[in-house]
Amino acid sequence: MSASVSPHQVAHRPGLDQAATDEPGQPLLWGAGEPAEQTVGRRRLVTHLVLVDGLPADHWVEESVDGTWESRVGRQGPVRPLAGLPRHEVALRWLEAAVGGAEALESLDCAPLPLRPIDLSTVPARLHDRVRAISARCDDIAVEVFRDPELRAVFRHVLGSILSLDPGTLLRSERDDTATGAVVWIGGQANGLIGPQGTVLARDLWDRLDISSSAAARGSGILQRLVGQDRDLDAPAHWGAPHLRITGMAGALLSVSRAVLVARRDAAWADRDAARGASP
Repeated sequence: MSASVSPHQVAHRPGLDQAATDEPGQPLLWGAGEPAEQTVGRRRLVTHLVLVDGLPADHWVEESVDGTWESRVGRQGPVRPLAGLPRHEVALRWLEAAVGGAEALESLDCAPLPLRPIDLSTVPARLHDRVRAISARCDDIAVEVFRDPELRAVFRHVLGSILSLDPGTLLRSERDDTATGAVVWIGGQANGLIGPQGTVLARDLWDRLDISSSAAARGSGILQRLVGQDRDLDAPAHWGAPHLRITGMAGALLSVSRAVLVARRDAAWADRDAARGASP
């Protein structure tokens, strides 16, 4: 069985990543686990266990196609070997997954997010007051807990995306506190704000909000639905990648987070152009 993997931990390939430093105050390197392999005949199987605040939230077993393992978010597809890929291609693959595709990456900038009202046009009228209350609570959390007014726009984007995907999602549960926690979890993880390298530890966050830690599991499930099958939550990580949870939503990224990604994008483009120029 694998070592515990927090929802904010991301991919790490032993032997590929190396120690590195980054700018002060910026997220550094990927987290790593040490899952043990099980062998069934000639097949190598890896059992993954996901813990949310120390409690089991999910587990699955899958085959390791090349006999190796990696600690990663999500459960889509087999472990993919990275050997032979140019470093800039690995970087661009991760960046595209982080922001929602090649076009989104190309147009990515680091301007502050505008604060827009939640679009209620597709939401049943009887849910409007609940949506406004959830949004208002998220606004307060952005300022009072994370001390970042721009995070209000992130939370509104996440909430709007959830409602656009499933306008009746609130009809299936009356737990608006858990819905609030799920929005905060997605927005916070998208920007590396929750966890040892972030602004607040997950266990401290739920205590401060007086919300059950089960909101993290709900947020994780919602994020899987938001991203869908056309996005790669498990895109291979490159050395020095920022400690951000992949969401496929550029609108869920603070300007400071996008500034990091823009710098990594430009560096990867420069490396790609140099490689093309060196080709015969």
